[in-house]
Amino acid sequence: MAINYSIAQMKNPNDKGAPAKYYAKAQASRSVDINELAEEISYSTTLTDGDVLNVIRALVKQINKHISKGEIVKLENLGSFQAQISSDGAEAEEEFSTANIRKVSLQFRPGIGLRGQLSLDNLTFHKVKPLNAPAAEEEEGGLGA
Repeated sequence: MAINYSIAQMKNPNDKGAPAKYYAKAQASRSVDINELAEEISYSTTLTDGDVLNVIRALVKQINKHISKGEIVKLENLGSFQAQISSDGAEAEEEFSTANIRKVSLQFRPGIGLRGQLSLDNLTFHKVKPLNAPAAEEEEGGLGA
C-alpha cells in the first residue's frame, strides 16, 4: 500500500513567530463512493450491491439516531463515533449556559481494524506535486522518500 504526499511550507499554529517549515501533506489519489464500496463488498459476500447499499444507508441512520441521543456507537474493528462539543469558557460554573456551546461535531476513533493499516511498517510513500503547483519531478520510495 502506498500513500501519496506532497511537501508544503507551513507556519507552526502554536508559535506564529517561528519560521515556516516544510511538512509532508497526504494527497488522496482518488475518492471512493458508497456505490463502489457496495459493489466491492457484494463481490466478497452473498449480498447484492443493492443489499449492501441498503445496509450502509440504514447504518448511517442508526448511527445518527444514537449520536443525537448522546450515545457512543461502537462498530468493533471499524471504530467508534461520538458527539464532541466545542464551547466558549465561562469565568464560573454558574455562568455557563448552553449559549456558550459553539459547535457540535462528530468524533471518530478508528478501531484496531483501521489503525493497523496505517502502520509505517505496512506503507510506502510516493512523493507527488502539490495539487496547485506546476508539474515537478516525482519520486518513489519507502519511508525516507
